[in-house]
Amino acid sequence: MRESCFCGRDGELEDREPVLDSRGRWILRCPDCGHLDDLGWLLEEAALMVWGEARHRREDPLEAA
Repeated sequence: MRESCFCGRDGELEDREPVLDSRGRWILRCPDCGHLDDLGWLLEEAALMVWGEARHRREDPLEAA
């Protein structure tokens, strides 16, 4: 899923940094400008898949070994 950010960054939504907000909502943060995208607009199953992929892409491959 490709997504554009307000800062002009264009890329896959899953390439953003996964964070939880103060209410425990799934949020993806743009690595360039810090803009937050709430995943609440997705069905829960889809949001979990996007969140999981974003986390997977952020994991340090050396830690997993």
